[in-house]
Amino acid sequence: MRRVLLGGLLASLLLALPASVAAGSSITHSPDSPTTVTGVFFTVTTGGGNREFASVSVSCTVGTSVVYSTILTVSVPPKGTGTSATIYPPAGSCVADLVKLMSIGKARVLATTSFTVQ
Repeated sequence: MRRVLLGGLLASLLLALPASVAAGSSITHSPDSPTTVTGVFFTVTTGGGNREFASVSVSCTVGTSVVYSTILTVSVPPKGTGTSATIYPPAGSCVADLVKLMSIGKARVLATTSFTVQ
């Protein structure tokens, strides 16, 4: 009886945590103000699992038009940190998502960073 009660309480607490807190995943971009000449790269931290890579989805827009889109694969040990290659998107407003690719056309966003390329 005690085990069932304790197990139910533990499961309830885990479900109450937001996914970002439970997972511990993050993404940052460098430099702070990227340009078309300096480019931009990403530092990602994963919160667990057994994958030794992370995926970063980058999309840049000018107005309402998408002018750049790519997915980077970053070598990251489980529960570790890794750095992507540098990319050189054109000037525009950009968003980079740390994603867990699930299947074709489906991904779960784990963390996001936004930046403007000058």
